[in-house]
Amino acid sequence: MLRTLASVALHRGYSVTLIDGDRRQNMHRWFQMLGDAGNRPDRLHLVSAMTPQEILDASASHNGERSVVLIDTEGTTNDNLMAGLFAADIVVVPIYFALDDVTAAIQITDHYIPLAVESRGRPLPAVFVLTKQTIIDGRARALSELRTIIQANGTPIAEHVLNNRVAYRDLQTGQTLYSPAEPDAKAIGESEGVFDDVLQAFIEATRNAA
Repeated sequence: MLRTLASVALHRGYSVTLIDGDRRQNMHRWFQMLGDAGNRPDRLHLVSAMTPQEILDASASHNGERSVVLIDTEGTTNDNLMAGLFAADIVVVPIYFALDDVTAAIQITDHYIPLAVESRGRPLPAVFVLTKQTIIDGRARALSELRTIIQANGTPIAEHVLNNRVAYRDLQTGQTLYSPAEPDAKAIGESEGVFDDVLQAFIEATRNAA
């Protein structure tokens, strides 16, 4: 999901900084593969932040006009996650229709975000984004309970979803959404929709806080 958001932001002319606070360093590998494949945009930057202080410092130093800072942390409880939440303007939580995934997402919105809000003293909006969706996910009765749990949580859900597409898997091999000779128009359309949904959620949360 972060790769798609970065792709859209870069395509729209933003300067994008990826702060990789995940010990698996997935964003760091993507950044390197983009360079190896000759597909790395000039406005894409990466900071490998392995400590909470490094995340906080990178967030502060790279924030600015026409810039998007994307912080990647593990979804499990650790100091890097809390540092990312402390620094964030909005939390984008990917959800896949699996009980463990839904439970982890709700833990972030119901437990970790309130802790960050208490610590920093200002609101922290969040939005759920459904990922890896298939036709079955949208219709299966067995998944209706999970959908009910997500909806009952009260966290806004992005109108657009990221479906299970080859284009997203290709992002792991040194591509952006726009770099292939024949970009996937459907993947681009839904990714741009998710980007706009996140922006709208942030704008509405800011307006309500004011």
